[in-house]
Amino acid sequence: MQEQGISIFKIPKAEATYDGKNLTVRLYYPNNPEELNKRLPGNSVFGVTTLETLLREGHATIATPECPIKPADGGSIYLFKDNVVLVHRRKFPLGKNSVHNFYHSAPGGYTESLNATRSEQGLITTGLKETAEEQILFTKDKYPWLIVANDLKEYTLQAVRNLGLDFDIQNRFKFVDAETLPSGDTLQVYDEEGNEIFTSKGKGFLDIMWDNSTSLSLMQIRKLPISSEEILPIDAEGVIGKDGAFVHFNRESYLIPLSELANKLFGTPLENPRVYQTQLTNPRVVYHPSYSQPFYGPDEKKVTNPHLFAPENHFTVCLDALDVPGFKGKRLDWQLWKEKCTRDKVCMIPSEFLVK
Repeated sequence: MQEQGISIFKIPKAEATYDGKNLTVRLYYPNNPEELNKRLPGNSVFGVTTLETLLREGHATIATPECPIKPADGGSIYLFKDNVVLVHRRKFPLGKNSVHNFYHSAPGGYTESLNATRSEQGLITTGLKETAEEQILFTKDKYPWLIVANDLKEYTLQAVRNLGLDFDIQNRFKFVDAETLPSGDTLQVYDEEGNEIFTSKGKGFLDIMWDNSTSLSLMQIRKLPISSEEILPIDAEGVIGKDGAFVHFNRESYLIPLSELANKLFGTPLENPRVYQTQLTNPRVVYHPSYSQPFYGPDEKKVTNPHLFAPENHFTVCLDALDVPGFKGKRLDWQLWKEKCTRDKVCMIPSEFLVK
């Protein structure tokens, strides 16, 4: 969601350790943080050096006064019982230097108060809230049911109200228990003197990036006891406009079987993707979008196929956690490759899929 008014700040000291599977990050919050309501710029030169050190030696400094980082943002991804994940494709107006335009990602955002930034529960709740607010699930019945995770009713219903869909569902709710998959990662947060603020162990999967912006994320994987074949997804992300009305982005939702992503290369076509968008004006309908040339792929490159696979860091870390071949144990290797491509200004898309 939008970052306006969120309590985030620069962190001049942070460290990480990695054993080839589990990642531990230690952040040292400044005692008198100054709120920062914009993204930190990327620093791929620092990112390459840091990730190479972390992979080679198992530990590295990941933030300095000259190259700071922010507090972790929180996010989560839905995994259905048929081993299909739900992601969206980031899409912003062309030419605006948007971060990771046309990449596939999972919902995520920053904590909304300094108290939340200083607590494990604040971070965990943010990750769950972001997904509930951004991804609405309906059944395919003639008179659809709204699928609601039992621990996220408030946020889900608010997203439905934002889109004006609350008149359609008429209390037709299907409540389900979502299982949060365990992690071996640890986030440790201290003050400047090294006094513990909070520790989060096993609650989510950590990723770090410096390519287009500098960030740290804690991603949760939420397994739902329903099949992806039963649902229609609506991406509910948007902003409140100056007139107070909700502006819907209508990003594309992708349902992707994990089996189709085994050893999948960045920038190669997804085969027969299940893609959805939503028309909110009457008649309200979830539809499969059509595409016409020019097609755009990751980083706004003109490409020959409208559905090139482009996992953002939020997605890559989850594919690693789910042991998908080609990603298992390689979240840092994937990020290092992106950092090198960014540093060296090398296009990540294979040449055969670029418009000549």
